[in-house]
Amino acid sequence: MTTKKPEITLPDGTVTDTWSKEYMLYCEALNLSKKSLRRRQEFLEKLTSEDRIEKIKYWLTWIWDSKH
Repeated sequence: MTTKKPEITLPDGTVTDTWSKEYMLYCEALNLSKKSLRRRQEFLEKLTSEDRIEKIKYWLTWIWDSKH
């Protein structure tokens, strides 16, 4: 028996599912966007994956740009 994962379209138009790495990174950035600059910096400084850092920064920029 296979379980179909719910499909979701992210704000930038990316279609994925709720179990994907892309969705996880978007949710991480959404959560971080509500934190202070210092807390965001501290979080990002602890990460070691450049790909993860760049994707979170991409989403943070997208979130902030969409608010203005």
